[in-house]
Amino acid sequence: MASHFIEARGLGFSYDAESESDAVVALDDISLTIDEGEYIAILGHNGSGKSTLAKLFNLILTPSRGELILDGKTVTSEGLSDDEIYEIRKKIGMVFQNPDNQLVATVVEEDVAFGPENLGVPREELRRRVDEALATVGMTEYARHAPHKLSGGQKQRVAIAGVLAMMPRCIIFDESTAMLDPLGRREVTDVMERLNREQNMTVLHITHYMEEAARASRIIVISDGKILLDGTPKEVFSSVEPLLAAGLETPQGTELIHELRMLGFDLPKGCTTVGECTDAIFSLFKEKKDNNDV
Repeated sequence: MASHFIEARGLGFSYDAESESDAVVALDDISLTIDEGEYIAILGHNGSGKSTLAKLFNLILTPSRGELILDGKTVTSEGLSDDEIYEIRKKIGMVFQNPDNQLVATVVEEDVAFGPENLGVPREELRRRVDEALATVGMTEYARHAPHKLSGGQKQRVAIAGVLAMMPRCIIFDESTAMLDPLGRREVTDVMERLNREQNMTVLHITHYMEEAARASRIIVISDGKILLDGTPKEVFSSVEPLLAAGLETPQGTELIHELRMLGFDLPKGCTTVGECTDAIFSLFKEKKDNNDV
């Protein structure tokens, strides 16, 4: 049986303080597995530990406790050698919240080439990678444009292309849609889905937007440094009360279905998309109309 791409065993992390008693525990006893090719949304309120988890996966941070296994390589509090860190970071890329912090060149194609060029990729291979990455995110026609003249969604797609050109097996999107307008968020989320569907890319999407999370195949909810829920969107968003207790919402349609169920209407649990919620409510009222109840 194939091993998991990412596995956490009793993982913990604390931010240092002057004394051990003052240390801030960000993650506590996290155990989970992530297989290659999964599309996972990670939810949590501000300060829940979700971004800390992402930084552990990318080795920006190393665990304070427990074990983290990345593509068969075990990471503990003792850390890894620089060469080992370098090899793992090539496999797990990150796209951050503000694309301006990830764009370094004055021309789009040069920005996309920056990462693989620093990896020593030969010129012909570099050209191919840049062209393919720009095509994947739908930015080929902007190859010679200046990044600062692009929209927020376009900038973020260029940032994604820069990570893709380094050919990772997993990309972590750390609230990469938070600063975008609705159109930009949709553009970036569409790219995530295509990467997962067409290239079997492992996608971890940290987000505050419930509608975006509902598009993933699996959702992990973190609250106060611990895993609160882990399951399909239907399973997670059916747990309305635990989500509300953790300071989180559900998709608007799901919340409406929940409120109607609380009022006694016979509606199914687990509706997550607008289409599912609309169909459920339409079916209910059609049934009542047919039975002359309305």
